[in-house]
Amino acid sequence: MTTDTHTHSSKTPSSIVVAMSGGVDSSVAAYLLAKTRVETEVQLVGVSMQVWDYKKNSAENSRATCCSPADFCDARRVAATLDIPYYVVDFEETFQREVIQRFVESYQRGLTPNPCIDCNSKVKFRELRERAKGFGCSHVATGHYARITKSVAGFHLLRGRDLEKDQSYFLYTCRQEELEQTLFPVGDYTKPEIREIAREAGLLTADKPESQDICFVAGSVQDFVAKIGGRKPRGAFVTKDGAKLGEHDGIHRYTVGQRRGLNLGGSPEPLYVVDIDAASDRVIVGPRKDLKREGFLVEDMQWVNPELLRRMQDVDGGAGYEQELIVQVRSRHQGVRARMQVIDPQRCQISWCEDWAAVSPGQAAVMYDLNNEELLAGGRIAKE
Repeated sequence: MTTDTHTHSSKTPSSIVVAMSGGVDSSVAAYLLAKTRVETEVQLVGVSMQVWDYKKNSAENSRATCCSPADFCDARRVAATLDIPYYVVDFEETFQREVIQRFVESYQRGLTPNPCIDCNSKVKFRELRERAKGFGCSHVATGHYARITKSVAGFHLLRGRDLEKDQSYFLYTCRQEELEQTLFPVGDYTKPEIREIAREAGLLTADKPESQDICFVAGSVQDFVAKIGGRKPRGAFVTKDGAKLGEHDGIHRYTVGQRRGLNLGGSPEPLYVVDIDAASDRVIVGPRKDLKREGFLVEDMQWVNPELLRRMQDVDGGAGYEQELIVQVRSRHQGVRARMQVIDPQRCQISWCEDWAAVSPGQAAVMYDLNNEELLAGGRIAKE
């Protein structure tokens, strides 16, 4: 769909807030920008986001967290090495409301949320951008593995060059004006290259371990949900026909597509969670074939590609528009070819073309072009 696309090269920013989590990726993002200061005269400000009370929630000693007090110490030392000012900003209230609360409520309703998407859209690309204006900065840079290019039509969001580390899936809520004012300095590198750059630059984060996917959960997701949101009542495991197979300790412990941890014996083939009925606290299980859907509804659509965005702004709202594309339904999913049919700017129907993937209501469905490179749009898988 993209034509005449070239590297993101809008007017060189004069001042940039660099989000510094204390990890190697954001450290190198700051380093790469700092290297260009002499030629560009760009002003850099390093910022860490305080989003969660790790001490209060017993996660301060977890090696896998991100944005913990220990991480802030690392970020501060990297900023000092690069000779850039550094601040910690408090976004805890926003994070609690927009990420934690939504995360817990979704599990309690039998849905599978992705808090990294909410964190990126509501905190890193909304609150941080507002705070950047307070610093007098026009742009925000992060350590995401993604790329932004510009064409005559507008700005395009692409997968990172390192497909093993690509994080574009989490960024589908980025608007055109946000893409214009965002930099992803590490997106053109592989993870090994980033670590090597960090070593050569003498950055203390060069060999720091990866953070976990859900940074604010120190133990199990299920125990976290029960602690924050209260324990859900016990319920039954049942088949699609209603036959009871056993009992469970709460629907928040299960997601559609889950196989492990069911502890149900006596079946001739492995059982999966195929549906969750929050109203009756029932977890419906069955063989893998019961997970197959011919298609599914996606709501809360966000249109990223500028040509598609313009089409959705037409008088008919894009209703009836169809396109074949690649749909990714989990962060570690490779994507499957499917057909998208637009219902209105907020909703579309996805139909699998050949292969299929299990879908979990509440998770994100993110659409890419047929080259599986440019992110076109995304939304939440609806519970039908």
